[in-house]
Amino acid sequence: MQWQFQNPYCLFVRTSVRRERYSVFKELAASVAYAYRQHSSRVPWSAYATVAGPSLQAFILVPLENLRDIDSVTSMERVMVDVYGDTGRQTMAQFQDCVLDMGVSVLNRISPESAPSPRTEPPQFLYYANLDVRPAYVSAFVESVGGGAVLDAQNPFTLFGTFAGQTRLHGFMAGNSLADLAAAEPIQRRFISGLASEGEAPVSMQHSDALLASETSILRYIGHQGA
Repeated sequence: MQWQFQNPYCLFVRTSVRRERYSVFKELAASVAYAYRQHSSRVPWSAYATVAGPSLQAFILVPLENLRDIDSVTSMERVMVDVYGDTGRQTMAQFQDCVLDMGVSVLNRISPESAPSPRTEPPQFLYYANLDVRPAYVSAFVESVGGGAVLDAQNPFTLFGTFAGQTRLHGFMAGNSLADLAAAEPIQRRFISGLASEGEAPVSMQHSDALLASETSILRYIGHQGA
């Protein structure tokens, strides 16, 4: 299968973890991942955790070729019960006790079709930008960032909109090492921070007005299931 950033849609699960329960969360998350690997649904997914960012978070990305593919995504509770029986319910309760907040969104890819390089396996690291953009400026902002995203064709910055969930633009840059994510610096500087390098024109006032807030993180790969 191709990795999810070549797909037109993505189910995106974002979980904030209690700091004092993080070690327990990691153990329970391993049980959940094992259950999904054993379950008959065999839904492909990739999981990442925060290396650098605003808080301890875990992310799950499920590639979707069509929106109807959501119907094939079995709930965590169902999977845990099917695989572990009553013990699965207990594990789910412990897992939920470790979680401060969980949000689920469906993302639709808005980067040019030619932007991502084909991948069959998830990269080890992601640079992730969560962008709050004024609705009236979304088209202009996407055009502006999209132009900058092809500065490095070998390591592109892929943009997703929000089809369902909290309205945000989501930007991802993949890397097999932390050093690969240095390619995000000119994009972060110019299109998120609005700063210009020496000899470079600053972003337009319209672009500056468009971005209300941004949150950037570096994520590390922690698990995967193919199709």
